[in-house]
Amino acid sequence: MSSIKIKYCIDNLNSAPFESGWDIEGGLSITQNDLTLTKIIDDPNDDGFRGDFVFFNLEEWLHSVPKLFFGERCEVELIDSQEIFLFAPKDDFTYFKYFIGGMGSVFDVGTGKSIRIEEINKRYPNHENGTPIKTEELVLEIIRVSELFIESLGPKIEDKSDVINFKQALHDAREAYELYLSRNTQN
Repeated sequence: MSSIKIKYCIDNLNSAPFESGWDIEGGLSITQNDLTLTKIIDDPNDDGFRGDFVFFNLEEWLHSVPKLFFGERCEVELIDSQEIFLFAPKDDFTYFKYFIGGMGSVFDVGTGKSIRIEEINKRYPNHENGTPIKTEELVLEIIRVSELFIESLGPKIEDKSDVINFKQALHDAREAYELYLSRNTQN
């Protein structure tokens, strides 16, 4: 059984149906061996969910899947934010890192003070080199949560072109995984 779990939350589920994917507000979290990699270590009130437009963030994760199998580093930036999900493949692993990009300081609502971005990033468990996750397990989990997401929310989205694009990204991710499996069984 995989030690990686990806979850999503929808903050405005009660407002469905949604006109488009842009209307779905929520976040994504990644947990490995009961450690939430997207959660601030020393904040018991942090639920670990990151993002705002979960539909498009998850779709970008799906677009990353074929790239991961070819060893291509992928950065998925949150919309209108400096926050980044980083997937950096190396050998059979992908190093996952959630961080805030840039330099300088930001206002921390929790403390009411300015805090350096470098200090904020140190509060995440993967702040230095990222957390190694078996690429195959990560990809399977991205596909699993994407299937669950689109099955449950797809019917509630009125703009079917968004749903079609998401399903195409899901199809491409599955196809990349199948190609990866066939290449590895031949070697």
